[in-house]
Amino acid sequence: MNKIDLLRRRKSLSYGAIAKETGLTPTYICLLAKGKRTNPSLEVMQKISLALDEKVEKVFQVNQ
Repeated sequence: MNKIDLLRRRKSLSYGAIAKETGLTPTYICLLAKGKRTNPSLEVMQKISLALDEKVEKVFQVNQ
């Protein structure tokens, strides 16, 4: 479970904008946001969180 879409919409960011900043593909970010891809690496979580200007713990539910 993550809050990528919620935070992305609040900040008026597209998947493309996040992808450009992180070096990931927009498709991968979308799949993560929709829960169709799970278990991203710590590095991926950090990149996305940085692009959203949030802490990893706020974007991703960790230590489940």
